[in-house]
Amino acid sequence: MVSSTIVRKGIIPAAGLGTRVRAIAGDLPKELLTVAAKPLIVHAIEGLAASGIRQIGVVISPAKESIRQFLLGEPTEFLAPQLDAHLRVLLRACKFSFFIQPSPLGVADAVSLCRDFIDDEPFALVMPDNILLDGLPVVSQMIPFFSREPRDMLGALRLEAEQASRFGNVGILETEAVSDESKKIVSVRRFSDKNSTPLHIPAGESALKNFGGSIFLPHFFDYIEKLRPHIEGELDDVPVVQAIIKEKGLLAVALEGSGFDVGNSAGYWAANLHTERKQLLLQNL
Repeated sequence: MVSSTIVRKGIIPAAGLGTRVRAIAGDLPKELLTVAAKPLIVHAIEGLAASGIRQIGVVISPAKESIRQFLLGEPTEFLAPQLDAHLRVLLRACKFSFFIQPSPLGVADAVSLCRDFIDDEPFALVMPDNILLDGLPVVSQMIPFFSREPRDMLGALRLEAEQASRFGNVGILETEAVSDESKKIVSVRRFSDKNSTPLHIPAGESALKNFGGSIFLPHFFDYIEKLRPHIEGELDDVPVVQAIIKEKGLLAVALEGSGFDVGNSAGYWAANLHTERKQLLLQNL
């Protein structure tokens, strides 16, 4: 039984090491890198707020106290990005809860710290290094479908072959069609593992990839604890999602917009180039 079809709370995991963009970020937490003059974590918060979600749990590591300071408007050890007035107002309007993940033990472990905060409600899980431009926020595109059919669901982006090098290789979806007039929602049959090989899409083909965010029912936490004894090392969200697919089924919503995995250097530079080109086009109108 789903306790609510209203998504009121969100989780942003921000405790990762950020090794793929360390050459760009240096000691700065990657979540404070900017795209379109906004830190990545502000993109995530802005998207949640636009979706009606202002109770936000942020998971940080002990080394990322500057993220908490930045979001609360406190001085940080880094030269924090300057925000315009409406974004400062937005941050003040959100209610943040911060959770410390002592060691980088994976996304699912990070999410597990937020169980009491979520309090048996559905929740949005948003990855701050996935940026969707030129469209509604990821969660905003998903909520109408969740309200109609409250099930676990993923955001999904259609990638062409030439985009593959800018994205991580995890979360490639195998899907089946469902009866839906919008033709934007599919049933997920397989969610690919994370591995060390680059994402490859053959020329002329495309792939549907989990991207940006998800909406999960509170049983997500039960699956985490069910799997924890059987996982050595990092407890990532991948096996949790795979278990839900196997036992409950899971939906994916095809997203509209330009997506960028800015957790790797190629995606980060591509996102900034995209915004610069867009600004030039607007200036020349």
